[in-house]
Amino acid sequence: MARTLFHRNRSLAWLAMLGGIALAGAIGQLCLLPFGDGLSRLSYDLPFLFSNGHVPDDLVMVYVDANIKANLGQSASEPLNRRFYTQLLEKLSRDGARLVLFDILFDYPDPTPGIDAAFADAIRKHGRVVLVGNYVRQVQGDYVTSSPMPPLPVLTEAAAGWGLAQVLPDPDLTVRMLDSGTQDLPSAGWVAATALNAPTTRSQNSRLLARWLNYYCPPRQFDAVNLDHALDPGGLPAGFFRNKIVVVGGRAGEGDVAGSARDEFATPFSRAKSPMSAGAAVHGLTVLNLVHGDWLMRLEYPWQSLLTWSWAILITIALLRFRPWQAIAVAIGAAVAFAIVAIAVQIHYRIWFAWVAPTAVQTPAALIWAVGFQYMVEARRREKLRRAFAVYYSPYMADRIAESEFDLSLGGKEVEATIMFTDLEGFTGICEGLQPSEVSQLLTAYFTETTRAIFDQDGMIIKYIGDAVMAVWGAPLADPQPAERAVRAALGIRAAGLKEFRGRRLNTRIGINTGKVLAGNLGSEFRFDYTLIGEATNLASRLEGLNKYLGTDLLISESTQRELTDAFQCRSLGRFIVSGKRKTKCSDWPPNTVRRQPGWNCLALLLSTLPNANWMNPNVCCAKSSNCAAATIAPQNSICRKLKKPGHNPQSNPGRGS
Repeated sequence: MARTLFHRNRSLAWLAMLGGIALAGAIGQLCLLPFGDGLSRLSYDLPFLFSNGHVPDDLVMVYVDANIKANLGQSASEPLNRRFYTQLLEKLSRDGARLVLFDILFDYPDPTPGIDAAFADAIRKHGRVVLVGNYVRQVQGDYVTSSPMPPLPVLTEAAAGWGLAQVLPDPDLTVRMLDSGTQDLPSAGWVAATALNAPTTRSQNSRLLARWLNYYCPPRQFDAVNLDHALDPGGLPAGFFRNKIVVVGGRAGEGDVAGSARDEFATPFSRAKSPMSAGAAVHGLTVLNLVHGDWLMRLEYPWQSLLTWSWAILITIALLRFRPWQAIAVAIGAAVAFAIVAIAVQIHYRIWFAWVAPTAVQTPAALIWAVGFQYMVEARRREKLRRAFAVYYSPYMADRIAESEFDLSLGGKEVEATIMFTDLEGFTGICEGLQPSEVSQLLTAYFTETTRAIFDQDGMIIKYIGDAVMAVWGAPLADPQPAERAVRAALGIRAAGLKEFRGRRLNTRIGINTGKVLAGNLGSEFRFDYTLIGEATNLASRLEGLNKYLGTDLLISESTQRELTDAFQCRSLGRFIVSGKRKTKCSDWPPNTVRRQPGWNCLALLLSTLPNANWMNPNVCCAKSSNCAAATIAPQNSICRKLKKPGHNPQSNPGRGS
């Protein structure tokens, strides 16, 4: 489609535009509802895969798993003895650790006397130790209630505080929201950030604001040591934990040291096959986000809604202005550009929104609408053209018209074309004594042969006028050889005249001219036809009528002759004054063979296909010889007689005559 709806039909363009905007906009709004949560989660995850992440240098993970328990002489099925945590705290205090967060539930007393007291004393001496608690569900009759279970009182009193250890993953087990706790209790991460005097924790009114985790890197890349390695006197250099936030907990997939279920969660990096993350690492990331103040915020719903509608408008209008293949390229480019901007905003400004919906849902929907609507309109246009021109053209040419950019609206454009007019010789006399039905049958047989000859040369029949035919080559489709095709069609019509139609031979008089015409749908708003108007059309009609006065059956103009190859031989019949044409600039053809006379405005040429026709000499009068087509065209050799008359200057009939 060389032209789009915006160039062809404004009303349809508005319909397509409004429909596309409504479709893309509605789809975008649906994607903002819970229905589109999967796309929102993808919007949050993908930017992390493109960011140049960094490993935070102020966080160290201390992990405990079954192998570590075995190295410390403990059974893998039993909780680790708390004396090892006491030893760890003593080392962290000596190294000057900034804060210690135990992601381990200490909700029951250690069976060894004095262990909890020693542990509490180590907690107190450090000064910034945060413990975790959890909610416990209880069934009372038909009701299920949950109540918080804090750590042991002896430990709680010694610690800087305690918070909820819960981690709230999304349905795909990926942790995205920064959990600051419930309305009643803060999370362990929030308590730890408060102990570090993070600015955001100074206002309790801000605790329950929606925040999203900002993953610096895959949590598996956090600096980490095993507990047994940390307790080894020669395992770590002195001061290794200085000014570090230390989180102690179970390794991903191992279950926590208190014997609870597996404690592992997915992260945005899990989409790139990154290993699962331990819950302790999520708590460490939460603390870092709150302390650094670099968590993510999500664009509020009204702004996201406005964004999806704005994108629906822009992308729909843009795609409707391009042809299908161009629209596909534009859609891909626009979606990629939108994604790049959204990823950059999340990375640099820490604001995220559901950008996958506009790029992966709205844009394809707008593209399908734009391409589909244009194809539907184009298919209707082509079918309309095919039906409209089926009466003018052969099926093959009608299909070519349908595939072109032809416009059926009123108006036309100037083109170079070759026009043919035909007339059935002696038709009035032929009709005498025939019934109307017999005349109809005769004309039908005659027009069938005439039409076949024209269609064989890819001509277009403009109209049937009584017993006459008007045809054209070069409009509405351009033709590299319109004159030659027209002449070949004329020769085909003349050859068809040798056949008998219902016992009669029908001779056809033909006039052909080439020139500029206005071609298009002309008429009124109520009814119009495709036709050609202009001086070239009138001259073709006059040449057909001139046959009657010259006794010929096929005349072409000088302009048509110039377009023919040497395969066609023509004879100059002189210059004539035709009705309705005052003057024209035309040269002699052949040179010096026709003497100019004042008032001449048409050079008529007699066409022949016989070889060696000696017509270039105007003094040669054709006789009934084998090398002169005049014998075939005019048995009485009337051309020679008329041309020999001194001063003969015939004037054509304004009409075609019969």
